[in-house]
Amino acid sequence: MGKILMTGFALLMLSARLAAMEGVFDRSAEVDRYIAQLNSEQSKETLIAAVAKPVYVSGIGDERLAQALSDRLMRDLPSLDASRDSAQYGAWMVKALGSTGTELARSSIKEVQSKTKIARIRSECADQLHELDWERRKNEIMASRANYQEGSDMRIAQLLNLLQSEDYSYKQDAAYRMSWDKILDPRLMEEIGVQLQAFADKGGVSNNKAENVAMSHYAKMLGYSGNQKYGPLLITLSKSKTDSLVKKQAVGALKRLDYTG
Repeated sequence: MGKILMTGFALLMLSARLAAMEGVFDRSAEVDRYIAQLNSEQSKETLIAAVAKPVYVSGIGDERLAQALSDRLMRDLPSLDASRDSAQYGAWMVKALGSTGTELARSSIKEVQSKTKIARIRSECADQLHELDWERRKNEIMASRANYQEGSDMRIAQLLNLLQSEDYSYKQDAAYRMSWDKILDPRLMEEIGVQLQAFADKGGVSNNKAENVAMSHYAKMLGYSGNQKYGPLLITLSKSKTDSLVKKQAVGALKRLDYTG
């Protein structure tokens, strides 16, 4: 009995050590940089490009960053008007704030929503309040170093984390980011290929709309891969009874791939 207990304790300690080694990404330097920019006198246009948009896709769920975003937005809110530039700035700052997934973001966005009459900003507030819990979970998934390889790009590991999640909305989001930013890393493409093959092996049929959407994004990305090995898989999907969106993307991917097999 004692040996069994000791073995169990040893396994528990090993698991704890492995978890500590795996850990999460240290984003403190990024957070400090964003906060410094938010505290500066940079123009609204510069802040959209230098802070709001990068933060929105960063996967950073940091209270200090959320506070800095909130402080800057509240400072600027009285001067915003219905012009395109003002509305765009306000909306992107709300998007960045919401992407932190923090409770501070929730309360701040509610305050912005109550104080502004600008339709685009109010609409973005509603969207972000609806997505806040989803964003928080996404940040938790992206934070893990489980797929990180020393010396590689942190973002590849983050996207791979999302692709391997159980939630198809996160898989879809990762594939969308890959498509938008033209990220064709071999590890990501291999993961997409494996998952899409499993989908094809079950006939390409699913009652889960989110799964079909994710698989359509996967098929699209394989068309950009330049790798002929994905040709047979795309042909199988293009001839299957799969969802029309998946089939459409498979056909388009075959054309982009210029498959000659």
